[in-house]
Amino acid sequence: MLVKTYGCALQGIEGLKITIEVDVSNGLQYHTVGLADTAVRESMFRVGAAIKASKLSMPQKRILVNLAPANIKKEGSAYDLPIAIGILAASSQIPQAHIEKYFMMGELSLSGELKSIKGALSMALQAQKQGANAILLPFSNADEANLIPDFPAYGFHHLKEVIQFLKGDIPAPNLYKPN
Repeated sequence: MLVKTYGCALQGIEGLKITIEVDVSNGLQYHTVGLADTAVRESMFRVGAAIKASKLSMPQKRILVNLAPANIKKEGSAYDLPIAIGILAASSQIPQAHIEKYFMMGELSLSGELKSIKGALSMALQAQKQGANAILLPFSNADEANLIPDFPAYGFHHLKEVIQFLKGDIPAPNLYKPN
């Protein structure tokens, strides 16, 4: 099943929309394509451990992650969160109904904790420009991203919280303060 999530690449201080497409099908390989650097390609290890720590399972199937557009270099570990959510939705472990409404970025620790990223303000600006409902990111970046007037940035501590939010099991975090 093909699932799309959205995130941002940084070029200087400008955020650029990145579509993260995840396809889970028969087989046993993991591939990341779309001009990804080493940290992005290593995401499978962090994502797999974080999914397991969240009491879900990394699919034992062929997983293809496409980061588009292919001509923009994707750097760093901040793509972990949208990749993990894409894998979980593509493997039918979480519903995909509301995923495309959000931009999301965040590095995952092996325990599933969300670690701080760089460029949250630029990413939130780009998410707002693209018409997203909100941006989901590490709690430690939420204050920065919430500097954008009338655009919610929801901060989470753990992958489990993001999953619960997307499933509708918990409300949006209280951090968002409309201006």
